[in-house]
Amino acid sequence: MLDQEAVDDLFDVLARYIRIRDRAVHTTFKTADGEFETAAFKGLFHLARQSMRSRELAESLNADPSTVSRHVAQLVELGLVRREADPVDGRAILLVITDAGRERVEAMRMVRRTAMDHAMSDWTDDELWTLVRLLGRFVDAAESIIAPPCAKAPTSPMTGAPVDFVKGQK
Repeated sequence: MLDQEAVDDLFDVLARYIRIRDRAVHTTFKTADGEFETAAFKGLFHLARQSMRSRELAESLNADPSTVSRHVAQLVELGLVRREADPVDGRAILLVITDAGRERVEAMRMVRRTAMDHAMSDWTDDELWTLVRLLGRFVDAAESIIAPPCAKAPTSPMTGAPVDFVKGQK
């Protein structure tokens, strides 16, 4: 069994990180065309890897399709994404990042990289890669328990009752 104090400390650290992340995600910024939510730009990173349907983008972002639709509309309005007929199924619409969208992704990556260079200036590359590896392993494990695809809900080993990791035990 894992050290229970370490597990509690892990959740404390994750809660601190989530507060920081939420502050960043729930901000808006101004462009020449108005104010836009930071969250609207998350989809650009996924679309920079590959074009996809709106439903697929919502799944990859683990977000509500109506929210993603609103964000996509903002991105289209800004000229960062365009809608095209799916060449495989002409009835479907693909979201395709534009050259301006790719430039925005690269600019955002540079901002993130610069911020992390400052925040982690005393870290070695080996320490960074260790964090990436271990955090990826943690997220994979947590995802398999908290939101497993097509699996029954996890149960408490003590009571056998379903566990809701977001709100505590039911």
